[in-house]
Amino acid sequence: LLWWQAHQQEFPKLSLMARDYLCIQATSVACEQLFSVAANTITKTQNRLDPETVRATLCTKSWLEKEGISKNH
Repeated sequence: LLWWQAHQQEFPKLSLMARDYLCIQATSVACEQLFSVAANTITKTQNRLDPETVRATLCTKSWLEKEGISKNH
């Protein structure tokens, strides 16, 4: 995280993504929200998704929400 902070001017978008991906949540509320979002992604009809596909989907959703982009827009 310190490296990305030091190089955020060189890689502004990547440093934001690295911060989101590499940081550890300090509360269980965020963890519970993550499991709730994951449960909406992995449903009975979508239960054969590759773990990397699920991870990428959840990360992308998180990054889009942080940018103010949601499926309702």
